[in-house]
Amino acid sequence: MKSNNKGVALESFQFKLRLISDIIATLGAWFLSYYLRFFIIPGGMGEPIELFTGLSVLALASTLFFLFFNRLYEPSVITKWSKEVSALLRTSLDVFITFVVFYYYILSITVSRIALILFMGILFVFLYIGRRISNIIIGRCVRAGKFIQRTLLVGYGKKLRDFYNTTMGHGNSTRIRFVGQMWSNSDAIGGLPQIKSQSLEQVVKDKAIDIVVIGFPPNDSTNREEASHQGLELLNAKVFFLSDIPRSYAGSVITDFYNIPAVQLNNSELSIGKRFVKRTFDLVSCSAAVILLSPLYLLLALLVKISSKGPVFFKQDRVTRNGEVFKMLKFRSMRIDMPEQNGPHFTEEDDPRITKIGRILRKTSLDELPQFFNVIAGSMSLIGPRPERPELVEEFKKTIPGYDLRHKVKSGISGWAQVNGLRGNTSIEKRVDFDLYYIRNWSIFFDFKIVILTFVKGFINKNAY
Repeated sequence: MKSNNKGVALESFQFKLRLISDIIATLGAWFLSYYLRFFIIPGGMGEPIELFTGLSVLALASTLFFLFFNRLYEPSVITKWSKEVSALLRTSLDVFITFVVFYYYILSITVSRIALILFMGILFVFLYIGRRISNIIIGRCVRAGKFIQRTLLVGYGKKLRDFYNTTMGHGNSTRIRFVGQMWSNSDAIGGLPQIKSQSLEQVVKDKAIDIVVIGFPPNDSTNREEASHQGLELLNAKVFFLSDIPRSYAGSVITDFYNIPAVQLNNSELSIGKRFVKRTFDLVSCSAAVILLSPLYLLLALLVKISSKGPVFFKQDRVTRNGEVFKMLKFRSMRIDMPEQNGPHFTEEDDPRITKIGRILRKTSLDELPQFFNVIAGSMSLIGPRPERPELVEEFKKTIPGYDLRHKVKSGISGWAQVNGLRGNTSIEKRVDFDLYYIRNWSIFFDFKIVILTFVKGFINKNAY
C-alpha cells in the first residue's frame, strides 16, 4: 500500500516552515539584543561581536532543543493559540535559565545580563510572530486546495454527525475533505456518498483515504468493535475513535491504572503550580482594579443608595471550588420589598423587582464590580465558571452530565461561556461545555484572552437583564 502522501506532505511542510521561522527568529533575537544592549541602551561597552557570534550557536541549539522538548513541532489538525503561546513563553524561559546556569556557573563566561534578559523577551515575540506567519501561510495553502486530507466516516449516530457538522463549520480553513461514509445503517450524514464494503482497509486503499473517523451509538457494540479492530490494522491512515463519553466529561483522559488502560472521568483539576500562578494573577489584577476603580465604587454606591431603600450591597449564597458555599457580593439592583416568586430561577426580562439604576448596572455588568473583593478574599477567581446558587446547582447536577466538574476550580467574575454570549437565561448544557473546555485548556494566556474579550464584548449583553 502506498504511503499517506497528503498527510506526510502537510506534516513535512509544516515542520520545515516552523523550523526555518524559528531559526530566523532565534538568530534575529540574539543579534538584536546585542545591538540594543551595546549600541542603543546607555552604558553599553560594546562587547566584541565575535563573542556573541560564537555564542549564537549555543543560543540556537538550546532554543531548538526546548522547542522540541515542549512539543512545538508536533503536527495537529487545529492548533490552540493559548497552548502554543504558553509553550513558546515556557521555551523562552527555559533558554534563559539554561544560559544563566551554563555561562555563569559552568563556563564562567561574562555575558551581559541585560542582553540575556532582552534576548528572552525578544525571542518570545519573534517566535510568536514566526509561528503566526507560518500558520497564515499554511492556512492560505489549505484554502488554495493544497494538503487537503481525504477523510472517511465509519459508522452513524449523534457523535459522528456532531463531528461532521463541527468540522464543516470551520469552512475554508478546514484541512479535511469528506470522501464518504461506511456502515451508516441508513443514517446518511451530510449527503455523503455511501460506501458499501466490509473491508475498511480496501476502501482506504481504493479511495486514497488520509483520515478515518469511527463513531457508533452506544448500543451498537458489535459494529463499533469490528470497525475498531479493522482500524488498528491501517498503517497509512490516521484513525480517530469517537468514544461514548459525553462531551460534557471534558476532563476525561486515558491513563494507566496498574498497567491497565483506563479512562479517568474527572481529571479537570488544575495542578498546584497552575493554581499558584492563577492566584497570583488574581491578587495582583484585582487589587489594582479596586484601587483604580475606587471613585467609581463610591459613585455607584451612592446611586444605589438613593435609588431605593435597602443596603448598597446584595449578598447571595453561591457555590465555588469543591462545592463550598460563599457569599457573593453585588451592587444591589433590585427592590427589597418584592421577594422572589416561585422559587429560585434566572432573572427574566422586564422583571418588576429591578430598579431603574439596577437595570443599567445589570445591563453593563457594573453590578458585578464588588466581586473583586470576593477574589481578593479567595472565594472566587477573576476568570472561571460563573457561580450558581446552591439550589440550582443541586437541580443541574441531577440533569446535566458532568455539571459538578465545574467546581474543580474556583468560580469566576467572567468566563469563557460568558464572553461567548452564554449569560442569563441561556442553555446550561452549552455553558457547561464551554466551562469544562476552559478548565481542560487553562493557561494564563487563556485568562488574558478572556479578560480582553470581556472588555471588548462581555460587559453589555442582550441576555443580561
